[in-house]
Amino acid sequence: MFKRLLILLCAFLLAQSVMGQAEDKPTIAMLRFGSFFSFTYVENAVLDTLLANALVTEAEHATLHARENLEGERINVYWNDANFDFTAVNTIIEDALDRGADALIVLSTPTAQAAVNITSDMDDPPIVLFTSVFNPYEAGIAQAPCVKPSHVAGIESVTLYEDIVPLLLLQDPDLKMIGTIYSSAETSGRLGAEAIIAAAEAHGLTVEVAAIANLPDMTVAANALVDKGVEAFLLPSDLLTMSGLPVITQIAIENGLPVYHSTSNTINLGATVSAGAGHNSLQGSLIGAMLAGHFRGELDIASTGIGMIDLLSVGLNLDVAAEQGIEFTDSLMERSHLLLKDGGMSGRALVAFLESLGMDEETMNLVLKAIAEAQTGGGEINVDLPENVLAALSAAIASQRRTEDVGAILDSLHCTPEMIAEQQAALDASE
Repeated sequence: MFKRLLILLCAFLLAQSVMGQAEDKPTIAMLRFGSFFSFTYVENAVLDTLLANALVTEAEHATLHARENLEGERINVYWNDANFDFTAVNTIIEDALDRGADALIVLSTPTAQAAVNITSDMDDPPIVLFTSVFNPYEAGIAQAPCVKPSHVAGIESVTLYEDIVPLLLLQDPDLKMIGTIYSSAETSGRLGAEAIIAAAEAHGLTVEVAAIANLPDMTVAANALVDKGVEAFLLPSDLLTMSGLPVITQIAIENGLPVYHSTSNTINLGATVSAGAGHNSLQGSLIGAMLAGHFRGELDIASTGIGMIDLLSVGLNLDVAAEQGIEFTDSLMERSHLLLKDGGMSGRALVAFLESLGMDEETMNLVLKAIAEAQTGGGEINVDLPENVLAALSAAIASQRRTEDVGAILDSLHCTPEMIAEQQAALDASE
């Protein structure tokens, strides 16, 4: 007997209906800085949470997964993208406001900065919920987790460079000099470069640094670092270096150098090793739960603080490593969570499980590809499997899902007057 396995991406299930039929349906604007796979995972989790909370129907959910605008039975949803253009960010925020958006879901630091800056002087601003943001405090989005604009909440992605640098030494214990390139226009780039220098020097490494303002600068900067004798690249979590990864990867391949990027899953863009704050689906589920709670009148955004995810996810790109003439050490392989091989990305634990089933390589690759497509698109695994294999696979996938209670996490973000006063006092004392 054969069946298909439906991947459940929603992390927060709630059976009750959340809204009555209202004449004035709220409008949600989903705004991203550019098209990036990790944003897709975040957005999909938001959409799945909307479905679980009965804010959208199954048909509307499918429409939203196709990234189409929606005038739904209970909510309207509008999409926009700055296409990695800093000059377009304000435009997409203002366009959302012109459309009467009641909630802005903003992904990335530049988009969140623009949303907060533009809405802060409004008498009745829409709520702004952000994620995929690195250091919202230095970026001016908030002052502290509970000291922030009353219409703003979100999830901070924390990159712990002191945990990333040791990965380079697991691969090459004799490493002496690394190079980093960062975006001078992004807070995450500047602060990331400073943190890389500090973490690397703590391990006795020399760091050569290059600041860039745009993508054309990437080639010049990378070649200059190669000429200085760097033995590896370690790049911070900024969007410019992320979008320019293919350029750096090509130069690295020509010179046999690994590229480490401190954003999770950037092995998809050509990084040899990605290591950063992952769990994008959890971030999206939390944002979706905030949104649903707000519309139910059960969650006060003004007293909801800024959460934090600092769980390091490590990915290895076996395809690029082979082109660079690099073979990963057993020590680094043991630290990895994701593997990219033959163009397909999968969880290392899942690969080991499929191997334990005695699955041949061709079938395994088909299954892994189908799982990746289902997770990205919110669809089905279109590979027929025997019932016993299906049951085992279902159990394995379920065991890898995060089990945090989203409601409990949200409860932990509640800001009491005492917490606000304490954090404000700390800020005042530091001035």
